[in-house]
Amino acid sequence: MQKVLIYIYSLITTLGFSQVNKTEIDSTLFAETYYRNHFFTFGPLYNTTESLIGLQIGNGNNEQPLIHFEDLSADILYKISGQTDFNNNYSIDSEVSWNYPFKGKLSILSLNFNQSRFNENQFFQRNIGLSSRYYLRFTSNLSVIAKLSHQRVNEQNNLGFGLGLQNGHRGIYYGIRVDYFDKYYNYSAYLQSLIFKSKLSIRLTCDRIDKYDYFNIGLNYVIIKTTANTVYN
Repeated sequence: MQKVLIYIYSLITTLGFSQVNKTEIDSTLFAETYYRNHFFTFGPLYNTTESLIGLQIGNGNNEQPLIHFEDLSADILYKISGQTDFNNNYSIDSEVSWNYPFKGKLSILSLNFNQSRFNENQFFQRNIGLSSRYYLRFTSNLSVIAKLSHQRVNEQNNLGFGLGLQNGHRGIYYGIRVDYFDKYYNYSAYLQSLIFKSKLSIRLTCDRIDKYDYFNIGLNYVIIKTTANTVYN
């Protein structure tokens, strides 16, 4: 009887060990690992026209044209910036974007808000807009920008529509846009370029709002955090 019990125990132990090993082998054979890159960008921002200094943070919104779509895995992108001279003059800017919506040629769909007050120029501006960027079919770099917005400049309130173009090359992109608001125009030109590997970039923007001109320069430092998610089939 004792020999029978020992035999049964040995058989159970052997089967159990084999099952554990089989599970480990199956897990190894059918495991798939997915990697996601999480971006965080920050850096100083300087308005040379009004001598305002500030800070911008985001998760790759401005860098989206510089990053391959498979590397920038976030669906929702954002950026927030603020500038001041610590003397009642300020400028704030925010944008929330949907990265590659509808899985088509539409590159990005954005909701943006910005507001500025410069007392010496007796200037106040507030803009709320919805914009999109669409890649043209005959090229992978050139895209069309369209924007619909409501803007207040001092005492004027107007709806406006804008059109622009953006082009990109390796490590750099640039664009222009013109917005029409009934009795006046907005003009915007910008350039962003990597200046140190994929970590540091410079951004230049030039804006003309009605008869007011502004020039901004900013540096963005990029932090990339990669996480892995293993799925067993």
